[in-house]
Amino acid sequence: MITFNVVKERHGWAIRMGERMTMPFRSRDLAVREASRLADAIRCHGECTEVFVEGAEPNELAKGSKRLNSPSGDSAAPRVAAVI
Repeated sequence: MITFNVVKERHGWAIRMGERMTMPFRSRDLAVREASRLADAIRCHGECTEVFVEGAEPNELAKGSKRLNSPSGDSAAPRVAAVI
């Protein structure tokens, strides 16, 4: 499974995939939208993808997501998974 993490960085919001990171986005919404686009493009090739959003509330809907789950795991920052 390929996982995209939308995280707060020094100069805005970024998308992380493992150790790799995209250029910063001005807002979390823009980063979530781009992560969703990337996940959709990869999903077209038969891969499973998911997008985790740092600091999102469990009841908050990410734009373009079909389902949101609260991740099971202990982390300092709350994350919401937008499973795409």
